[in-house]
Amino acid sequence: MLHIVNGDCAIEALKDSEIEGDYLSWLDVLHDGPVPGGLSLEELSEVRAQFIVDCNWSTQKKAKDAFKKRDLVFRECHKYDEVVLWNSFELFDQLHILQLLDGFAQRRVKFKCLSIIFIDDYLGRICINSLPRWFKNREPVTEKQLDLGQLGWRAFLAQTPELMFELWQQDSSAIPFLQSGLLRLFEEFPAAENGLSRTENCILEQVRGGVSQLVCLFSAVQANEPIHFMGDWSFWKRVRGLVEAPQPLLKVEGDIPFYEPPKIPYPDPVFRNFEVALTDLGIDVLDNGVDWHAHNQRNFWIGGVHLHSANDWRWNAENLIFSK
Repeated sequence: MLHIVNGDCAIEALKDSEIEGDYLSWLDVLHDGPVPGGLSLEELSEVRAQFIVDCNWSTQKKAKDAFKKRDLVFRECHKYDEVVLWNSFELFDQLHILQLLDGFAQRRVKFKCLSIIFIDDYLGRICINSLPRWFKNREPVTEKQLDLGQLGWRAFLAQTPELMFELWQQDSSAIPFLQSGLLRLFEEFPAAENGLSRTENCILEQVRGGVSQLVCLFSAVQANEPIHFMGDWSFWKRVRGLVEAPQPLLKVEGDIPFYEPPKIPYPDPVFRNFEVALTDLGIDVLDNGVDWHAHNQRNFWIGGVHLHSANDWRWNAENLIFSK
């Protein structure tokens, strides 16, 4: 039996609960960076590995080796008597399940038994004693779920958010947490009124509200998320963008340039002393709806959507609609 989960913490939890089998971590921050369509699994993994390297989250060898190892296990998973997909309720997992279901849908005749478990909690933090009960209640993946997974993954890879928006408006209850996950993904697109994503806006609001120490900022922003999905690597990448833009919205006080906190020790003494404040432009963007994109030519990806000045999709949270 093969269990596919969302990270090493989940694997440790399953092992501690004495659920037998092999384990595969589908560890990829798909809500960050390019996920273009038209590529094989291995080709896409090359793109994803390079993105991770470009973010300085790993070395090229480690990143590529991790994806190669993962993809090899996935390609051989038809050899298992059963594959179990563990799916938690946050956005991080919803994008994983789309990719996995699409992969299995392309190989319907090649796997023996495919099961799924939907958990309305964080898999890595769930009570270990409850995991056997969740495992016992797993259900076979249905044709409807495979079809929805294919549709959702194709929409996520598309060059515009229109297919994702159409999917969000449809009945997606076969994948229970997909609709809420897509809505949270939409909120990471630039807002119609000022060009900030929900996360960026919350960062600025927390700083204005008195969270001046960078070491406290991640937990303060997380406290405003009903369902956490973003890890610290992704978070600090967003803070860096606000600080290091040609016309920044945040400034770090002192003579030492901003840097992301090292993993060990975390945080180090220098980072503990970092204090941050809004720039004048940051205040204008928050208070007066000044468009940040008009002052900074932004260039980034959400799924298959490459956002830049000529492809400037905006999310209108009040009317729940995209505009361009």
